[in-house]
Amino acid sequence: MTVAAQPSSLSPTQCLPNLRPARLEDYPQIERLESTHGLLTLSPDDWRNLWLDNPLRPRLGDAWPFGWVLENADGAIVGSLTNIPTLYTFRGQDLIAATGRAWVVAPEYRGAALWLMDEYFNQGQADLFINTTVNALAVDTFTTFGSTRVPMGDWESAAYRITNYHGFARTALRLKKFPLATALAPAVGAALYSKDALTGGSLSAGTSHSIEITGSFDARFDDFWHVLVRQNPNKLLNTRSRQTLNWHFAGPLRAGQLWIVTAMRNRLLRAYCILKRQDHPQSGLIRMRLVDYQSIAGDEGLLPALLRAATRRCIAERIHVLEHVGCGLERMRAFEQFAPYRRALGAWPYYYHAADSSLNAQLRNPELWEPSAFDGDSSL
Repeated sequence: MTVAAQPSSLSPTQCLPNLRPARLEDYPQIERLESTHGLLTLSPDDWRNLWLDNPLRPRLGDAWPFGWVLENADGAIVGSLTNIPTLYTFRGQDLIAATGRAWVVAPEYRGAALWLMDEYFNQGQADLFINTTVNALAVDTFTTFGSTRVPMGDWESAAYRITNYHGFARTALRLKKFPLATALAPAVGAALYSKDALTGGSLSAGTSHSIEITGSFDARFDDFWHVLVRQNPNKLLNTRSRQTLNWHFAGPLRAGQLWIVTAMRNRLLRAYCILKRQDHPQSGLIRMRLVDYQSIAGDEGLLPALLRAATRRCIAERIHVLEHVGCGLERMRAFEQFAPYRRALGAWPYYYHAADSSLNAQLRNPELWEPSAFDGDSSL
């Protein structure tokens, strides 16, 4: 949960804001508040899609709060927290997870910021609380409300491979405020290319599977999901049905900013990875981020073949880097061997909490997890 709401005290003369559930018509004010405080915002259509097209809406109806807002005496929204329901499966049971997004409060009202978080963690219909964009300002609050770091991987780091050396060098030099960054970029890029050619990791040999990049989720993904659940009954898995994938990635699909790389054999989907365009506008970095990789038992080694296809397209489209957030995950080992660079994130972003104490204790076991940037709101 990206946050701009570090709690503080209200002034003795400051009027307390009113706390109420958010409504769809609040979004213009919520968007203005988020953008004012430097948070990434969604288009109005994408924001409404989080609920109106949510696969859980028929089950939850209007009882599920869109989120909560703080409203001052003039009726202006001065604080907000979005609340997104998603479906997980674990040991044959459905679990409803609440994902928070964009906890933001105007500075003069931050003494009331914890009211929003208290509503979030005390809502009655959520079995799980999954948050994957917790930044340094929010860590203490999340731990106070019982959230714990996901017990697998290193989520304070991202691994990446340079796929456009000139563009990457220019961006890096500008960030470091080097004079003549544009003029120096070709030489620095060539040096980085030579270094990676000598020491950078490579991808293993080809595969007999058919590899292609597509821009849509079709019926193959439903069949794949059923097999994945059957093969992993003891894993906590975020639902990846065709309907859920189309909902989750609706915005980038419409914008043409999502690549779905598939591996087929005997007309069956055996593995896929999803890559989403996530640039860094402040620096000019053009970035493709691998947000999910899944494979069927017996075909776990297909990631290198999928990465080859993704890398070729990154090079063709002059994408600066191909990145994956989270290191030390066994099924992503091929990516880490292929991507020689690491970037520190500044905080551990992936936290969870279960409403049931028994489930909370079970989830301390890393063997029950397959964490991914598909979880939470980091790839919405």
